[in-house]
Amino acid sequence: MLNVGANMPVTDEIARRSEKILYRKVIDEILHDIQMGKLPLGSKLPSQSELIRKYKVSTGTIRQSLAGLERRGIIRKEHGRGSFVSLQSGRRDKQAEFRHLGLLLERSGEPEDRAAEAEIVLAFVNACRQHKIRFTYVETGVTAHAGGYELIKTFDGVALDGMCVFLRDGTDANERLCALAREFTSLVALFTAYQDHSFTVDCVEQELRVGMRHMMKYLLSLGHRRIAYVSSFIDECLRGDPKRWTGGRWEVYVETLAEAGIQVDPSLLVDITFGQEPDETMARQVIGLLRRDNPVTAIFAGNDWIARHVMEWLWREGIHVPGDVSVAGLDDVSFARQLVPSLTTVGTPFAKMAQSVVDLLQKRFLEPDRPIQRMTIPSELIVRDSVGPVSKEH
Repeated sequence: MLNVGANMPVTDEIARRSEKILYRKVIDEILHDIQMGKLPLGSKLPSQSELIRKYKVSTGTIRQSLAGLERRGIIRKEHGRGSFVSLQSGRRDKQAEFRHLGLLLERSGEPEDRAAEAEIVLAFVNACRQHKIRFTYVETGVTAHAGGYELIKTFDGVALDGMCVFLRDGTDANERLCALAREFTSLVALFTAYQDHSFTVDCVEQELRVGMRHMMKYLLSLGHRRIAYVSSFIDECLRGDPKRWTGGRWEVYVETLAEAGIQVDPSLLVDITFGQEPDETMARQVIGLLRRDNPVTAIFAGNDWIARHVMEWLWREGIHVPGDVSVAGLDDVSFARQLVPSLTTVGTPFAKMAQSVVDLLQKRFLEPDRPIQRMTIPSELIVRDSVGPVSKEH
């Protein structure tokens, strides 16, 4: 009988080779189970102890195998839940070019946001067309407390090379984005810069305050001093906590007036109920701004949707824009250019944001370990016909 232990001692090199063979065997068997459908995409892998018993290997070999599968994008780990077969399983090994982008858009569901949301989608369509990239768009409701896995399932069965998530609410954003980042090597969050966050993924922010300051200063430069603010969440603004509700609109309105030595006049504020079509009560309040002894000369609307309603109310009453009163908006959605007169507004840089997202996704796809990058795209003043200088009558 040959005594292997005595006559043929196992060297460290042989042990390392043996461990490597076992490591590859475990990976190959898990891959085979995935390919054969025994481990469907999105399914949970057996626990480490179960895998140790199944493959008769050490804890170190199983951990090394799972780490290798995770690096290749075959599986993803979720804290406290275990390891799961990635819905994008194996995509990173199959190609070297970025070919397919997904957009997950959290819709607000409110009428004032629909036009802007459509502009976001159109900007991505155009950016992907320019780069000859496939584009898949999925919308969902605001999911402030939904886990990342619920968002991942939204793209079940769609093979993506990268994804952009447009978030409306920063609540638990890192938790959601981290889960998505384990699923998609290339992931970018699209957000508004006024919300405080510390994202651990690439991020493109839209900065509205820059353009809004230009707008207010433009109105002031034309001689306007009685500038009405027609927007939502007026009560919250007056209570002193406007940031979450207004995206910086209120702060800019107050700050630029103060810089010009003008105090905010509460009688020049008209609240438009968020999430509802404006009613006749709101219309009468806006018209009342022009029927008073000391009428306003300009109206800064919280968005283009509100500005369109304001202009319709004024036209109905025979009040001329901009001859009798100037009207300005925010967003620069498509109908802003089609109004008569065309709307002076703060342009949200939809095209630049989409282009920046595509650039970041492609860079992350080619360099998965590159440092996290955060880009801020400033808004800009778009001067058209609805704003003019104060008339001599005022």
